[in-house]
Amino acid sequence: MSSPSYLMASLPMIEFGDPAPLSMEDFRHRCIGVLSEPELAALDALLDDGECEECDDEFVRAYKAHEIQMKNVSGRLRASAWGPDIRFTEKSFPGYDVAFAKMIQDAFAKSNPMEKEQDIDKARFWLVDSLAGVGEGTVKHVYAYAIKLKICERWARLSEQAGDAAVLNVINANDPAYASAAAQE
Repeated sequence: MSSPSYLMASLPMIEFGDPAPLSMEDFRHRCIGVLSEPELAALDALLDDGECEECDDEFVRAYKAHEIQMKNVSGRLRASAWGPDIRFTEKSFPGYDVAFAKMIQDAFAKSNPMEKEQDIDKARFWLVDSLAGVGEGTVKHVYAYAIKLKICERWARLSEQAGDAAVLNVINANDPAYASAAAQE
């Protein structure tokens, strides 16, 4: 039997910008025995970065549809910035959320990449709260918490050193001399 209200009552509050109060692994472990097997499968599908073709959970499908909407909005904006010769084909998805699309458009209008990423993740926080609704702790609230925790964990891993290392990896990957030297090692 599923007990999402019990699980939600045992979890610390989380807001955007907070350090992750627990790891995703610990969170997933806390879900075992509290959520049913289909709910655990839906949680895993939600946290998977791929698409959710087989998942029939309403929350998960809605969240994944909004992720497609976000990619469509960002792709269209990037294509238009590159010029009229660039074609962009949007992927279809069920539903259209005007408020979410506006948040994503506003995020992509930011010139600072860090502010852009923050606004995108703030839009995701808003989205999962909207999808979960208000009221007692339901499985939808558990799913919303999982997305928020995943976002907070990602922001906690970001640092200037990690950013420098990522940029250096991209530069080196695109340098034929470096790639040739690495292949010889």
